[in-house]
Amino acid sequence: MLNRRAATQSFAQDRGTGATPATGAKAGATQGTFTTSDAIPWKPVDPKNHPGLEMFVVWGNQNEGPSFILQKYPAGMDSGWHWHTAAYQGVVIHGKFTHTFKGAAPQTGGPGSVWSQPARRFHHDKCEEGGECVIAVYFNEKFDFNPVHIEEQ
Repeated sequence: MLNRRAATQSFAQDRGTGATPATGAKAGATQGTFTTSDAIPWKPVDPKNHPGLEMFVVWGNQNEGPSFILQKYPAGMDSGWHWHTAAYQGVVIHGKFTHTFKGAAPQTGGPGSVWSQPARRFHHDKCEEGGECVIAVYFNEKFDFNPVHIEEQ
């Protein structure tokens, strides 16, 4: 027999992160939610420093704790070298995306490619030319972006 309570828990609740799941995904909900990719309410991240970069918070509050975020990069967009206080895991959903760890060769992959980024480690991201990129990222803690100047390797 299926345990209804366990079946309705969100990923966030199941993992014990305390993050707020999307509306309708809470334990005991009788109706879930579904948003098609063309209806996602993308929001600009930082139009001055990263024009065209947009994000959508799937669940959680990225300003307070763990969160699961979709990011959309325009073709050719380069994040520059930076670091985050929190560790995160990423998945390429669409496009050809490059992630570079400081001191290592760039790694480029398409949809289904995954990476794990340790906290406080310098890295660099780029959506390759040819089309926009969409990535999914799970931040273990509060999201921040800390740019650094590093000479190209």
